[in-house]
Amino acid sequence: MGHFIMFLLAVFLMSNIVVVPAESWDTNEIIGYHFHTYFFQTNNASTRLAQTFRQAIQQQIDGGFLRGCRLNHFNTVPRGPHPIGSYETCCNSSSLSRASSWFMQNHGDLSILLHPLTRWEILDHTTRSMWLGKSMPLDLSALSEDLGDDLDHCLPIPGVVVLGPAPRPTRPTNSAQRSRW
Repeated sequence: MGHFIMFLLAVFLMSNIVVVPAESWDTNEIIGYHFHTYFFQTNNASTRLAQTFRQAIQQQIDGGFLRGCRLNHFNTVPRGPHPIGSYETCCNSSSLSRASSWFMQNHGDLSILLHPLTRWEILDHTTRSMWLGKSMPLDLSALSEDLGDDLDHCLPIPGVVVLGPAPRPTRPTNSAQRSRW
């Protein structure tokens, strides 16, 4: 009887696994990533922690360790799909390894959503994303299924040389660079 229950459990678990067939694998290179840092905007301690963490991120950017990254708007209310206060750190692919390591080791009690930047915004925020710390529910109704060519690749970043071909960004590239969220 015990083996039969284990068999049924295995069948149930396997029936919920989605495997993408090889012929439909997406081989496009991901050029940019967002690290969304979440905080409870009505909680002073949580907001201060997020601000301190943001200052530490900026110091890493200014010091060159996260030279392929930039900080975007500090949202003190829910914005877009994000259910609480948040801000994003936009990093191009040249900085992903360092940024991932730094965020993993330093986020403390803050929740971080890491997702790629492709034209498939809903997929990027769901099945293609990962969480550092506790996950948060997102309002997916605020996202577009297909952004087309309106992508933010976190490029160019002044003073950073990107090796190899890079796509031409379609968003403004000055210091007040536009961000959706």
